[in-house]
Amino acid sequence: MADEVILLPIYPARELPIEGVTSEMIASKIEGPEVSIMPRDSVVAWIKEHRPELLITAGAGDIDLLREPLKEYLS
Repeated sequence: MADEVILLPIYPARELPIEGVTSEMIASKIEGPEVSIMPRDSVVAWIKEHRPELLITAGAGDIDLLREPLKEYLS
């Protein structure tokens, strides 16, 4: 039901990578909304430019590095 989906690159944290599982593979399985893949350091700029009405984030690893920049921008 999303209008747009942004995926960040997948990388292994403490586990071995799963062969064939990439952001591109996930994007190819999403039907309907526009799907973009971008590096983590581009996300805040994208949000500032597009000003989404609703923003949902989910992830693991160092995705928490986006928390403070997003909080600062959205405050």
